[in-house]
Amino acid sequence: MGFLFEEKEDRNGKYAEITGYEGRIRHLLIPKMVENEAGLILPVRVIGSHAFDGREDLCSVELPETVHTLRSFSFFNCIHLSHIRLFDSIEEYYDGSFRQCRSLQEIDVHLLREGRFQILRDILGDSDRQILLHLTMEKGECALLFPGYVDKVRENTMARQIHDTIEGCGYSYRQTVGRSQIDFRLYDKHFQRATYDTKEAAVLIALCRLRYPMELLDWAKEEYLHFLKEEGEFSISFLLEEGEEEWIRYYLSLEILSKEACEKALSLLWKQEHPELTALFLAYQEKHFPKKKEEMFFDISDL
Repeated sequence: MGFLFEEKEDRNGKYAEITGYEGRIRHLLIPKMVENEAGLILPVRVIGSHAFDGREDLCSVELPETVHTLRSFSFFNCIHLSHIRLFDSIEEYYDGSFRQCRSLQEIDVHLLREGRFQILRDILGDSDRQILLHLTMEKGECALLFPGYVDKVRENTMARQIHDTIEGCGYSYRQTVGRSQIDFRLYDKHFQRATYDTKEAAVLIALCRLRYPMELLDWAKEEYLHFLKEEGEFSISFLLEEGEEEWIRYYLSLEILSKEACEKALSLLWKQEHPELTALFLAYQEKHFPKKKEEMFFDISDL
């Protein structure tokens, strides 16, 4: 069992095009090099058309920097694929490479060169679902959440017209990613709409921008902090329900949770039986809302 590939050649020499994988595998790590029958070491540059189409076993995929082409439908309809890691070395992204991967939630991209964002546009354009994009580049790290959206097409047969409407702010967020740059200011300007369209996504958008404040202006920072402070009970409840422990810890580090939000969190954590997080919130409560001897903000006997 292992990788299937075809030997190809272009002006840069011989290379391998991956055409599939024999056997089951959950975490697919594409190699930089493969060896042919003659013992020649070939760089892996291309993922072939339909190479992993419809694989139900794939949960994550990692592509090396040697890969420069993803052919059409290479990972189409991998229904359990949730995480992709790749480089900006990909110059050709054919139609549908990651389309219908309905579990896709997170993409890590290593940007080795300035102004190479086309691959981001292509992948985001292939999915209308919520996606967390984590970028690693020379000037630092960045995390951006792109909400989902629904593209509705309605046909008026009598008038011979087709009406196309888009519901949700996810499409507008995707338009902030250009071929050579990301418009962070425009991205931040969409936040108010996100708070109305999808408050859950707005929580993650705010946390991402505050934790990785690349080109974050003061007005946007204040808007994100204000939202997380005012919507503390909702935000912390959502994060606990989703099991987002890392984001919960960061939220606490901002020190903006209200007394009510802290009590809400402790109530939920007691039901979840999560002693480690419970201890963190109790410490937060003691630090920010020190109780008098005769009172107790959170009493287990009240549950």
